[in-house]
Amino acid sequence: MDENNSVLVAKLFEQLKELYFSRSPLGFEEFLRGEMKVLSYICLEGGELLPGQLASSLEMTGGRIAGILRSLEKKGYITRRTDELDRRRVLVSITESGSRYIVSRSEALETRLDMLVTAMGRDNTIKLIDSLSLFVRTSESVFENDGGTCPDE
Repeated sequence: MDENNSVLVAKLFEQLKELYFSRSPLGFEEFLRGEMKVLSYICLEGGELLPGQLASSLEMTGGRIAGILRSLEKKGYITRRTDELDRRRVLVSITESGSRYIVSRSEALETRLDMLVTAMGRDNTIKLIDSLSLFVRTSESVFENDGGTCPDE
């Protein structure tokens, strides 16, 4: 590693760790894991999805998806039904209650983001958006063919 980059790499790593492990009241992290991640995806995709599609798209194991779907179904947020054309397939769809839940959580997040934008100011918010966009595009480009593995794996 380039000596000039090592300090920046360490600082970036610390900042990303802080962001990842923060106990921020923002509430965005709930959309990135577990039930909310799955429910949000089902809501965004619309229609009926196969559990295997969910597992593949969300990079989760089939067992993890099955557990999450059981829990979401118990809460009344999704329904599962057997495909009439292929009885081996189970189709998953969001319920009205699930949609309302996602909307309410999204509105709460938007309210908190509005508070952050106000506190940070327009210029700093624009810089943050531009920097995050560059970070995402660059990381996708740099690591597009490595399958998400670490160099030592």
